[in-house]
Amino acid sequence: MSVQTTNDSAHHIRPVSLWFGATAGAVAWALQGFTCFEIAIQACKDGTGNWGPLSGPGVRILLGCVTLGYLAIAAASGFVSYRNWRTLSNHRRLVNAEGIGREEFMAIAGAFVGVAAVIGLIWAGIPSILLPTCSSYR
Repeated sequence: MSVQTTNDSAHHIRPVSLWFGATAGAVAWALQGFTCFEIAIQACKDGTGNWGPLSGPGVRILLGCVTLGYLAIAAASGFVSYRNWRTLSNHRRLVNAEGIGREEFMAIAGAFVGVAAVIGLIWAGIPSILLPTCSSYR
């Protein structure tokens, strides 16, 4: 029994596109956590939740905007990975997806990482919008 281990597809994806799709979602999720935590630390130094000219609600809006920015990056990485997989794969349905070869594996893994990062960013962003800054990042 022989198993095909290489992708004979004539399509090749630029390495930058592959790596962006495979890693940007996870990096965006990590940077969102770090950035929002640092903003909250600065805003809660005196216990009021104010940060410079921003009041407590202004800081929450800033945290929401930061989260939305990183959410856009994660969604873009998932979309790029999905598009890369559609270019490389002979299968048209995600249920039948196989990561044959490095490029196709990176593309399909990046699509799943992108979806997980989007869900994680939404889940991490909810407290920063709904709860007071100093209680949501303790």
